Amino acid sequence: MMDTQYVIFRLGEELYGAAIHDVQEIILPQQPTRVPNNPDFIEGIIDYRDKVIPVLDLKKRFNLGNAHYEGQARFIVADVNGSNIAFAVDEVREILRTEEENIDDAPDITRINKEYITGATHLNDKLIILLELSKVLSVDEQDLLGSIE
Repeated sequence: MMDTQYVIFRLGEELYGAAIHDVQEIILPQQPTRVPNNPDFIEGIIDYRDKVIPVLDLKKRFNLGNAHYEGQARFIVADVNGSNIAFAVDEVREILRTEEENIDDAPDITRINKEYITGATHLNDKLIILLELSKVLSVDEQDLLGSIE
């Protein structure tokens, strides 16, 4: 049996997870610099460790509202097909280790496009939707972000 680890984070009242092997680090949010002519879920760019990194608001992407860069908010910096992207989330909860047999198929009752979802699991009787961060952006959107880095 294979254990997989997930970074568990909150968007609004719901919990989500991303495979830890996709996550480079979790950082405190900073106000992004807006870049014109981008989709509305692209908040802008930040300068982090001498790299320009686009910031993607997962709540906007999933039509769940807007990110707030205060309180427990964090940026999850992930490698998406060779590019760093900072995903804005409301809170990072914990690292969850689970076995593959504890991962179910994605539920049909979610407002998030199923192509982003790898499955679902539970933590303390709460459903966690597992996301594939590399699929949150289309190829065209990834190309667009690559051009502003």
